Amino acid sequence: MELYRNDLRFVKQRLGSSPARFASLSARVASALLCCALFSACSQQSIKPLQEPTLQTADSEVTANSSGMIRNLQQQLTQDPNNPEVHYKLGFAYNSAAEQLKSAEPEKSAAQRKLAIAEFRKVLELVPGNEATLTALYNIYYDDIVKGKDQSLTQAKAIFTQLSPGAREALNPPSLALFLQRYIAQKESANKQPEELLDALLSATREQPTNDKAYIQLAKMYRTMGLYPLALATLKQAETNQVQSRDFFQTLAETYEERAEASGCSYELNKSLSSAAGYYQKAMPMGADKAELHYQLAQMFIDTNHHQLALNEIAIVLEIAPSAENYAWAAQTYSTIGKNQQAFNLLEKAKQQGLTASDTAFHEIYMNAGDWQKAAVTFTEYLQAQREISIYDAIKADIIHDQTDWDFSKIARGKKMAVRNEWEGAVYAYWINKINRQQLQQAATNRCELTEYYFYSGYRDYRAGKTSAARQHFNAALQQNTYRFIERPLASLFLARN
Repeated sequence: MELYRNDLRFVKQRLGSSPARFASLSARVASALLCCALFSACSQQSIKPLQEPTLQTADSEVTANSSGMIRNLQQQLTQDPNNPEVHYKLGFAYNSAAEQLKSAEPEKSAAQRKLAIAEFRKVLELVPGNEATLTALYNIYYDDIVKGKDQSLTQAKAIFTQLSPGAREALNPPSLALFLQRYIAQKESANKQPEELLDALLSATREQPTNDKAYIQLAKMYRTMGLYPLALATLKQAETNQVQSRDFFQTLAETYEERAEASGCSYELNKSLSSAAGYYQKAMPMGADKAELHYQLAQMFIDTNHHQLALNEIAIVLEIAPSAENYAWAAQTYSTIGKNQQAFNLLEKAKQQGLTASDTAFHEIYMNAGDWQKAAVTFTEYLQAQREISIYDAIKADIIHDQTDWDFSKIARGKKMAVRNEWEGAVYAYWINKINRQQLQQAATNRCELTEYYFYSGYRDYRAGKTSAARQHFNAALQQNTYRFIERPLASLFLARN
C-alpha cells in the first residue's frame, strides 16, 4: 500500500500499483487546460503597432463610450477619408461595440464585427502589410473560428502567413482555434471523434512549430489514449524546435511520470522517473514560485532515492504554501525515510493549522515510528470518519490490534470495503486465509506488488514467531526499492525488533 494513498493535496497523488487510474477521453481532455486557458490566451493577445503609421490607440481607450467614439471617428473621416489612423481607431471602436453587444444583441454584435473588419481592411489598403492591423484582424477571425464560423479559418490562415515570425510567436496558430471549436462541439455530443481533434492540433504544430500549446494538448490527448511513445515523440519534437515554457517542460515531466505509472508500478521504469525529475528541474526557473512544481519534483526525488534533494524541495513547498495538508504530506515523507522526530514536528504544525486526527498522516506516522498506542487512537478517529474502507485499512486494523489489543471490529462493521483491482483482492484473500502464500506470490507481477507480498508474508511469519523467515521476507520487501510504500518503514521497524 503506497503511503498517503488518499492524499489529494495537489490532485496528483501517485498510485504506484493502480492500473485503473485513467478516465475517459472526454473527461481527461476536459481537465487538461483546454477551454479556459486557450480562451484566455486568445483574449489576451496584444495588438502592437510595429509598422508605420503609428497606430497607437489601445482597445481600452474605446471601450468606455463606443457609440460616441464611433460618431466622432465617422465625422473625422468625412474630413479625411484616407486617414489610416482614424480607420484603425474606428475598427477598434466597432469591435469594442461588438463585444459589448454579443450577449444581449448577438445580431447587432455581428454587424458591428463586420464593420470592424471592413475598417481594418481599409487600413491595409492604405498601408499594406501593417502588422498591428493584421494582428487585429487575425484576432477577430481567430474568435470567429472558435465560434464555429468555418470560413474564418481560411481568412485567419491567410493573415497568419503575412505576419512576421516575431508577431506569429505572440499568437496562437489558426488551427488551435479549430481544435478548440471542435472540442467544444464534441464536449456536448455523444459522438466523440478524437481524430478531428488530433488533426487540428497537428495542423497547429505545422503552422507554428514553436507554439507550446498545440504540442502540450496533442501530448495530453495521446496520453489519454495510452499512446505514451507518441506523446513523448511529440514533445521531444517540440523540444528540437526550441519550444521552451514552464507548461511545456512540466508536461514533459508529467508524461514520463504517467508512463511509469501506467506500467502498473512506477518503480519498474526508473529511467522515466529520472527523466521526469530532470524536466521538472527544467521547468523550475520559469515556475520557482509554484508550490505544485516543487511538490512534483520532491516526489520524483523520493522515488529515485535522492532524499536530501527531496527534503530541499519539501522545505520550499512549505515556505510557499504552509498549509495543514502540505505539512501533513511533508511529515509523511520524513516518516517514510525514517526521520521520525522531524515527522512529529511537522505533524504538530499540521495540527496547529487545523489537520484533524482523522487524517491518514497521523496513524501512519505513528505506525512507522512504532508508537502503537497513538496509532490506535488516531486510527480510530480515521475509521470513524470513513464511509468505506480499503483492504489496507482492514489490514492496518489487524496489525494495530496485534500491537495494542485494540478492537476495531465494531467501528469497521457495516462499512463497505472497496477492492480496486485483482491484486488488492488477492492481498486481502491471502490476509484472511482464502488463498495461500504461493498463490499470492504467483499473482505478484511487479516490484510494487512484490513489496506487499514480501511484507505481508513476513508479517505473518513475524506474528507466528518465525523470526528467521520474517527477517528474510522483510529484507526482500526493502530490496524492491519502492520508496513511498508504507510497507518499507514498517519492514524496517519490525526488523529492528529482532
